[in-house]
Amino acid sequence: MNRYKLKTAPTIYPVSLADVKRNLRIPTTDTDTDRDTLLQDLIYAAIDASQNATGRQYCRATYTLYLDAYPEGDEIEIELGPVDAISSVKYYAQDAAVLTTVNSADYQLDNSELTARLRFLESFSADADKMNPVEIEFTTGWATAAAVPADLKQAVILRACDMYLSPENRTENIGMGQRVTSAELKERNFRVVRY
Repeated sequence: MNRYKLKTAPTIYPVSLADVKRNLRIPTTDTDTDRDTLLQDLIYAAIDASQNATGRQYCRATYTLYLDAYPEGDEIEIELGPVDAISSVKYYAQDAAVLTTVNSADYQLDNSELTARLRFLESFSADADKMNPVEIEFTTGWATAAAVPADLKQAVILRACDMYLSPENRTENIGMGQRVTSAELKERNFRVVRY
């Protein structure tokens, strides 16, 4: 299992307060500080919920991926896409107190899909007695809000509006079948599929 830790949070967001207000049919010029603060908080919650549902990062951020060992088959998948670049790969060698940096010529990134692949061209031996001996720092997420796919932005807007209009946190599963929200339908094509 891959473990990710956020290092640098995004400085932009896929949707704005104005986007959500338009969907709620609230004039964007209508400023109610308490309501706008609540809506902004709901936008942040909706982004988190949507990113968790898809397993993706929407706007550019930096993460560290921790591994317990050198990857089998010399390759790993980085599911938290879209991955832009690998900043560094470091590991603790056997009984070492400091991290060793892998030369960038010794690995290759395939980020042509939402789930990226990192292939190692030269193997290394990480300390098997240490937890998380391999650290891969990478940037992920779309570079601008405009670059985030429209379906994902719409899913965030729908989630934020639903939280605003239905604060009682309605049940998703009712009756014989499972109800699926419009937001969930929009997120389906971007969801990380694990086998």
